[in-house]
Amino acid sequence: MLRSLFYTASSLISLYSLLCVIRVLLSWMPEIESSQPGRILARCCDPYLNWFRRFSFTRIGMVDFSPVIAIGVLSVVAQVLPGIGVTGHISIGVILAGILDVVWSFFSFFLVMLIVALATRLVYDLVNRYGYSPFWTMLDRFLNPSISRVSSFFMKGKTLPYRTALILTLAVTVLSWIILHYGVVYLRTVFYTLPI
Repeated sequence: MLRSLFYTASSLISLYSLLCVIRVLLSWMPEIESSQPGRILARCCDPYLNWFRRFSFTRIGMVDFSPVIAIGVLSVVAQVLPGIGVTGHISIGVILAGILDVVWSFFSFFLVMLIVALATRLVYDLVNRYGYSPFWTMLDRFLNPSISRVSSFFMKGKTLPYRTALILTLAVTVLSWIILHYGVVYLRTVFYTLPI
């Protein structure tokens, strides 16, 4: 009975988290946001999301990361509740594993986006090296800080051709993602076995 109650609560929190994600996405589409379903969703989600917006550290420049933190908190709670239902008590290890999962999900998303952007740029470089487009210029501006850091770390002041630097950065990023992924899996296992 208690187990099913915790699983139900976890499912409801996951559903609310999905509604919050939809609400955040609708904020980028004012015409849908101002519709009747958009207003209902805003009344349901905004009190929770606004609680996190009040913290100034959640904003970096014009980018507001408070929805990411708010949804991350919901995800941790949704992951911890089934563990409580199974064991009958709350464990520091389960909480740490939930926090680790949320942080890794966020960080992994950005690493995968970087890998996709690097691979896309490499394919374009191989197919059409001298083509010009505002999109590729914007993508290069996004990628160049990462490419520069990786190249300078491995080459110690030597300049690499752009394609070589692109391949090196892509390889380092993929390898980093793989190592971090298995590190997170190992840490999660360690956290779940903590006795407290």
